[in-house]
Amino acid sequence: MHLHTCSRYREQFVYSCGRCSPIWRVRQDAIICPQRPRTASLAQSKRTHRLYIPAREVQTVVSRAAKGCTASEHTERLAKAKEKAEGPFREPQSQVSEAAKRARPTDRILDLARPKKVAEGYQPCRDVEWKVSNGAKNAVASNRMSEMAGPIIRETMDHVQFNPDAFKVSEAARKATASARIKELAQPIRRGT
Repeated sequence: MHLHTCSRYREQFVYSCGRCSPIWRVRQDAIICPQRPRTASLAQSKRTHRLYIPAREVQTVVSRAAKGCTASEHTERLAKAKEKAEGPFREPQSQVSEAAKRARPTDRILDLARPKKVAEGYQPCRDVEWKVSNGAKNAVASNRMSEMAGPIIRETMDHVQFNPDAFKVSEAARKATASARIKELAQPIRRGT
């Protein structure tokens, strides 16, 4: 008669707050138990390091000394924008002095002005397109070269494996006489019906 009614929830399910583990009931002895020094030391929050500096606020407070200070002459001079002259700074063609025209280089300058030479035995890179020499164009291949240049000609497998006399019975096989053992093996196997 009572199968149609739903089963009641257990107390562990009702007081679990949706957790997998139920809420435990604290005993009266644990509630009255006095606090121990070890428990009190563990309950204290962890202190920061003595050299720890907290982050600055977004809005910094300007001190009174900074508000009432006066910039020096050097600071005022550095704060001014750099003045730039408009227009070309020099003529496109610079004038060469007469002394520079008559100047002659020294031996040291001539030595430094010489281009660096390549190492002895240096060969430059070959071009991508090589020029074929006349000797290579007029060369005639020898018999050995012609023989090695020819392709290897092999017989086809159909021709190699084909044997026209495969099913031909020889005269000796035609005149042969079967032995008693062969006649015994040639008899069919008789099984019971």
